[in-house]
Amino acid sequence: MAGLADIVTSIPELVRSISEIALSDPLSAVLITMGGLLIAGTVGLTGYLLLGVLASAVVPDLSGGRPPQAR
Repeated sequence: MAGLADIVTSIPELVRSISEIALSDPLSAVLITMGGLLIAGTVGLTGYLLLGVLASAVVPDLSGGRPPQAR
């Protein structure tokens, strides 16, 4: 558990370092923002898909219809 504690305690230092880099140059700020948005979008889409898979596994199929017959 010492590894997890080290990660949690280093978060403020990480935020401080990223903000220093972002404030040093406008291009750096744009790149950091775009990277954060790409990561947030990817995580959000993955979470949305995971919720859909879990919901389809739990909720029964209530359509009651029969599949179409092949001719």
